[in-house]
Amino acid sequence: MKKDKKNRTIIWLAFRYFRTRKKVKMVSIISIITILGAFIGTFAILSSLSVMNGFKKTIVDRAVNIEPNIKVFVKDYSEEFQEDLQTKISELKNVDEVSPVIERKIIISNSQGQQLSLVKGISPNSYKKIIEIESYLYNGDFLTDNIKTTNFPEIAIGAQIANYLNIAIGDTVSLISPLDIKTYSAPTMECIVNDIFQADIFDYDYRAFIHIADMKYLLDDPLNHYFEIAGDKKFNEEKIKKEIAKLGVKREYVSTWKEDHKEVFSAMQIEKIGTFIVLNLIIVLSGFNLISSLLMLLLEKRWEIGILKSIGMNDKNSFRLYFYLGWLTGGSGMIFGMIFSLILLLLQQYFPFIQLPGGGDIYIMKYLPVDVQFFDVIITFITLSLVISFSSWYPAQKANKIKPLEAIRSKQ
Repeated sequence: MKKDKKNRTIIWLAFRYFRTRKKVKMVSIISIITILGAFIGTFAILSSLSVMNGFKKTIVDRAVNIEPNIKVFVKDYSEEFQEDLQTKISELKNVDEVSPVIERKIIISNSQGQQLSLVKGISPNSYKKIIEIESYLYNGDFLTDNIKTTNFPEIAIGAQIANYLNIAIGDTVSLISPLDIKTYSAPTMECIVNDIFQADIFDYDYRAFIHIADMKYLLDDPLNHYFEIAGDKKFNEEKIKKEIAKLGVKREYVSTWKEDHKEVFSAMQIEKIGTFIVLNLIIVLSGFNLISSLLMLLLEKRWEIGILKSIGMNDKNSFRLYFYLGWLTGGSGMIFGMIFSLILLLLQQYFPFIQLPGGGDIYIMKYLPVDVQFFDVIITFITLSLVISFSSWYPAQKANKIKPLEAIRSKQ
């Protein structure tokens, strides 16, 4: 009980020192700069991390919409093995759909020019369960599943190809496969543009889709190249990968959408870490200001510390006094910075009001994306606490070494 009373007394003294007007104005100015530095540094770190999380979440959500959960390369296997494998994969727990795909780099050509594109041959109704392509279509009319009801092969192309070749829905384009030249000419096929899609992510808008039966006819190849797999909400990608490997498929032939785009997400993670480290330099600078203000205050209050020590304050309590004072200065800036940041960021996350330039025409989102993550808040708090604690420790050590008699004499 006595120890708690002493501790409260030290905290009260530190608070009095914090509030007391300093004789040397420079001490007050440096203290204000320290508080503002901690406030701005905290706000900058949390805002930057949350905005980067928001952009990453937007890209991930869109990638999940247009990419399969798992892709299995099956081109090296026989037609019988492929049919058996497709049946077995579809029977795995949490697997919703398994869709065969044939893809090839093909030249799309019209009177305006030519464009090399990754063209996928798919089964339309099955593939719409793999990706949410319909939400990115101009007319919402993907491809006809039953080609017997169509008079001409259909194609759905990305917006970038359509813009480059000045293609509109209903136009006719030619598909040329230079990789499949067998005599003197490449296989070609005329297609009608059934729809145009715009995903605004990765290279997706440079892709195109045709019916898998048309693709097999164009390439004269009965084998599928991939199985693309989609699962339900409980779908575990790593677990399913192991299950598929047990079915006789080489492990390196199975990949998740994250692995297919790991360079992008790795770069984003490195950028986030780099931003966190650089912005912490603001807090380090505030730490130097904190050390300066506490040392100057220590010189100003040296005589008072000598008096306190002469009437019974021990070295441990004098250390605590300046350590608490450092935390009142730097910690107040950090706490107010965190409160202000979290209020503003959470409002933007759930009730967005800050718009990006162009109103969604330039970027893939209309409002500044924000995703406040608990881990970022905790790691920011821990990092700033360490900086403030170290900055308070050094002046506190100096206060600890003050000799009462020398301090009192220095006033005379």
